[in-house]
Amino acid sequence: MKYQTRKVKHLTDLQLLAQLHLGAKIYSKYAESALLLIFSGGKNKPYEAYEVFAHKYNFMHLAGVKSQTLGAAEFYQACLEGKIKREDCSPVHSVSNMYSKVSVLNQLLDLKNSKCYKIGEKDLVTKNNDFEMAIGNSSGVVGYDHRISLKGTNIVDKTKLPMPTTLITTPITQLVSKPEKIIFILQRNLDEEKYGKIFFEIKKDLLQEEYYLLPEQIRQHINPLVQLEKEVPS
Repeated sequence: MKYQTRKVKHLTDLQLLAQLHLGAKIYSKYAESALLLIFSGGKNKPYEAYEVFAHKYNFMHLAGVKSQTLGAAEFYQACLEGKIKREDCSPVHSVSNMYSKVSVLNQLLDLKNSKCYKIGEKDLVTKNNDFEMAIGNSSGVVGYDHRISLKGTNIVDKTKLPMPTTLITTPITQLVSKPEKIIFILQRNLDEEKYGKIFFEIKKDLLQEEYYLLPEQIRQHINPLVQLEKEVPS
């Protein structure tokens, strides 16, 4: 089966650096924190949840970039501070692939705008990309997966949360047979036991209305005093 991808978009050096800066600012809203994504297949369908952790060092690979000058965490920080330079950016695969990824990077990382996304288990066969869950839309997806192994082994450490491992410009419907709506995203720091911030809700005050309709296995991860996250001016 042939998979459709977005037409490659050329970016000038200035456009590339500006997109990386904006992408890092968007990613910084949840970088180094855990997210609980709560989703549903529709009215009267049960709520399900998926936990992830977004590391700073994941950002560079999501952008399709490798750097000869900066480590992955340093690259993210340079993008965030607007100090990134063109010579810091080499493509992982090809220049056109890097441009394609960076051209949709900001849209696909913007989880504050999750009304525009769906989520689902990657259950359709693809040749090159393997991951557990996809979040995205017709423009592409970010794939999440367990990738941290137990020390000294090749066995995946399931006690560690899945992380964003790839960004591809393939529509979610070509990767996921049953994409579902994201209803809530809750956020916590790693030193917090339960989720205490509402990062996103599809409708204002809906979590308050639906809290006791959530399955117990989801509720047990949520602080009952959960608060809406306040936007910090950038």
